[in-house]
Amino acid sequence: MTGFFDRFVQWINGGTPPAVPAPLPEPARAEPAINAEDPRLPDTSRPLVARLLVLVADIEARTQDDALMVSALTEVRQLRDRHLPLLITSYAEIPASHRAEIFRTTGHSASYNLNQGIEKMIARLETLSRSLAQEDIDSFSDNLRFIDHRYGSDDPLR
Repeated sequence: MTGFFDRFVQWINGGTPPAVPAPLPEPARAEPAINAEDPRLPDTSRPLVARLLVLVADIEARTQDDALMVSALTEVRQLRDRHLPLLITSYAEIPASHRAEIFRTTGHSASYNLNQGIEKMIARLETLSRSLAQEDIDSFSDNLRFIDHRYGSDDPLR
């Protein structure tokens, strides 16, 4: 095996240039563990799961390249990859013949309780999305105030 210096000298003396290693491919984006068409979901839960996944994708896209948003990104991914699948799996593992026990305990069906849990996750994502957007809104408002102050007056001495 030849070292770097040996390959360099060979190249300088007219040999073939050393091979450049190919760049590493981008890691494949993992599909969410849950999708809105999961057969374990009741029909009423499918639109909720679809909404949740859209919110997650939106927040991921907005926080991906921002080092300050790593905690938000971590929370969103944990919600999608861990908490949602766990909630759906725990629902699906209740035998259909025993789901009435959930109603007797809570006063609501198991699917209603499932939807309530998903809706709480959606509410958290919507709050997070609004918080992320507020920074952009504030920045835009600051820029509008500056433009108005700088260029909005007819007074040339302002």
